[in-house]
Amino acid sequence: MKMQISALLVFLLVVTFVPAALPQTESTPIIYTYVSQFQIPRANWAAYSEDSEKSVIPVLEKSLADGSIMSWSTFEQVVHSPEGYTHGAAWSSSSIAGLMKVLDEIRKSPPRPGQIAATKHEDYLMQTRMYHPGTGTPTYLRVVCSSAKPDKPEHYTAVIKKMLVPTFEEQLKQGVATYYGLDEQYVNTSAPSTRCLVITYPNAEGIDKWANAINATMSKWTPAEREEFAAASVLDSRRDILARITHSGHK
Repeated sequence: MKMQISALLVFLLVVTFVPAALPQTESTPIIYTYVSQFQIPRANWAAYSEDSEKSVIPVLEKSLADGSIMSWSTFEQVVHSPEGYTHGAAWSSSSIAGLMKVLDEIRKSPPRPGQIAATKHEDYLMQTRMYHPGTGTPTYLRVVCSSAKPDKPEHYTAVIKKMLVPTFEEQLKQGVATYYGLDEQYVNTSAPSTRCLVITYPNAEGIDKWANAINATMSKWTPAEREEFAAASVLDSRRDILARITHSGHK
């Protein structure tokens, strides 16, 4: 699968969390997230991070302060692949105009040496309808992308909501995670039926606790429920991302 977000990147990014003023998983305003990912040679990782702190992060902080965006983050992949991305940034807004304002500001400055070293680059523009922020500072980002059945992609969302969201909510209340959301593409650069579950955690222990809770829930499913869950997505289409959030901000 081409898609390797993160919304943020809901990059993901992703994007990776939204303000506490929007706590419900139903009837929430759509949140748009722009995710920008790069493949940086290992020898240039430090230079890339330093350049981002000088050229990208100040723009994101200013845009958050003036209300153009509602959250932002930068991240580094923890699990790498030969063709995969290593670094990225994401920012979220209630409007496409807010996202584009940030992008225009970033592009006013020429790329710095650490950024020029990138061997590959890709952007995503995501939208999120089902999400719930918790509390705490996000430190780790997990993105799980699958292809829903093309003839009924919304069924995948309904199954996740019915069978897993109650567990998500409980983990959020316990502080195990700081956010969860289900992203889909606003601009389709891969299969339109792709759906990405985005979770952020306050620490690595939260990743373990979340996985244990999900496994416990799934162990209680009946054979019919297991079949329903499996039938909601395309077999073997799942792809994951695990990243460390290096900088972030939100209202």
